[in-house]
Amino acid sequence: MDITHLTDHIDNSIKEAVSKTAFYFESELSRVFQTEGRSLDINWADYKNPDYFQEKVSKGFSEKKLHKTTSLAQSFSHTLDGYKAQIGTPVKYAQFHEFGTSKFVSRPFFKPVLDHVINENIFSRFLKEALENG
Repeated sequence: MDITHLTDHIDNSIKEAVSKTAFYFESELSRVFQTEGRSLDINWADYKNPDYFQEKVSKGFSEKKLHKTTSLAQSFSHTLDGYKAQIGTPVKYAQFHEFGTSKFVSRPFFKPVLDHVINENIFSRFLKEALENG
């Protein structure tokens, strides 16, 4: 393989690894919501107001935490730009659940997924796979 093909292969492999990592991140966010954090050993706090839970369920909403309408759980997406991926949500109240407020108990979802992706070397795994398969 000449140097031009090698640099193209490396470039394409990095972009592929970034893309796969972004998709993986999104799927882990979804799994965290489906399991109410248990998939990554996150212990989401119970409701501050136990009456809220009963009221929520009596109105036909989900019994799961952070699933009143499922808007947040279904809102995650990513964009790719070369070697960068941006993962997020347009749901403005996501930050209140992630970090907590005087009214909301913190129920983090994004940071635990980020920690998991970093600690498990997900990007490195995808990069190695792309480099070997090219």
